[in-house]
Amino acid sequence: MYKILCTLLALPVAYSATAQHNLDAAAIKFDDTRISQWAATCVVERGWLDIADKAQGYASAGADQNATGPLSPTSTNIVSLGDSGVAVLTFAEPIHNVDGPDFAVFENGFLDPVDSGRAFLELAFVEVSSDGVNYVRFPAYYNGQDTAQIDNFTYAKGQDYVNLAGRYIHGYGTPFDLEALRDSAAVDVDNITHVRIVDVIGSLDPAIGSKDADGRMINDPYATAFASGGFDLTGVAVLNATGTNITTPEAIDNISLRPNPATNNIVISIDRIHTFYYQIVNISGKTILQGNAGSGAAIGVSGLPAGVYYCILKYGNTKRAIKFVKQ
Repeated sequence: MYKILCTLLALPVAYSATAQHNLDAAAIKFDDTRISQWAATCVVERGWLDIADKAQGYASAGADQNATGPLSPTSTNIVSLGDSGVAVLTFAEPIHNVDGPDFAVFENGFLDPVDSGRAFLELAFVEVSSDGVNYVRFPAYYNGQDTAQIDNFTYAKGQDYVNLAGRYIHGYGTPFDLEALRDSAAVDVDNITHVRIVDVIGSLDPAIGSKDADGRMINDPYATAFASGGFDLTGVAVLNATGTNITTPEAIDNISLRPNPATNNIVISIDRIHTFYYQIVNISGKTILQGNAGSGAAIGVSGLPAGVYYCILKYGNTKRAIKFVKQ
């Protein structure tokens, strides 16, 4: 398909010294030192190839798990949402509202081979939730032209899109700061458990197109009636999730995991809790071990390769995560 082909051609350019067209101080590079974790799970509800002609069916490129774990600068793995498609992502640890941006969403946009000031960009709204039920959307704005339809052969300026995922080329994520939602009663910005990505339908037709927070039509490539149409999600990274200004869940619930680093076993103790369900995931979000255990009982980890892991604990209506190192 057109976009996949152009992405392959554009990847070497995206990291060259001349490719700073659309990049500014806000762009989050895939290897930014502030990244502390990547999405552990992703569930996608596909959108249409063309929402104006639903008989064509749904977008189908990629798999849900392509949006989990760390982003590789040379990978072409995506999951395409299609027109109005939705992806819901969860994390080993909740996202907290710390100083500066709190997470970043990555897409596979690519440079205009002629004009380095433009790129092929597909956009999406971003929403967050503290319970997986109630979501709040970041207010998004479009400041570009709305008289000529952007299509598969049109390049745009990323600066025209505000609080919309996908405004940067492949390898650079769009940052989002939870402080912008501080006054929302529907979410706890210090305990975000779900991020929802909703494809923007970039048609200028008001009957089907998406609007920004001011009611203005958002112009992005339409129609993209092929398998990889719509927003192509490649990953969601969390920034500063373990900042020193955050009171950790372990402290709140008096949870301990020892020893850390671990060699053969870990012992998890939770005050006033007798049994719990545990799930050990690696840094890429893949579940390695899971089961039920009692507080103070040993859980064998000798078979795990050395590295960093998250132990996700579930008991009652509570879900907590602790990071540990396996030696």
